[in-house]
Amino acid sequence: MKIEDELLKEVRVLLHPIRYRIVELLAEKPMHINGISNELGEDRRLVSYHLLTLEEHGFLSSNYEISELSKSKGKAIRKYEVTEKVKEVSSALKKRLYIYPK
Repeated sequence: MKIEDELLKEVRVLLHPIRYRIVELLAEKPMHINGISNELGEDRRLVSYHLLTLEEHGFLSSNYEISELSKSKGKAIRKYEVTEKVKEVSSALKKRLYIYPK
C-alpha cells in the first residue's frame, strides 16, 4: 500500500464527525467515557464504539484509574487521551495539501 493510501485511510478514520469531536475534546484534557458522552450529548454505546475505533488506529490511548467520584468511588474506570499520532497524521495531511497549490 502506498504511503498516500495509508494516509487517506488514517485521515478518514480521524475525520468522522463524532471521532473528530472526541479527539478535539480529549486534546484539551484526558477524560472518562461518561464525561465524553455527556460533553458530546451522544449515547454512551456510540461513544464507546468510536473510542474503540480511535484506539485501534492509534489515535487514542487509555489506562485504568481508581475513581474518586462519589457515584463510582473505588471502581476502576478507563481514562482516554490523544496520542502523538493525531499530530503526525494532521501534519502529514497538511504537507500533502501544500503540495497541491490552488
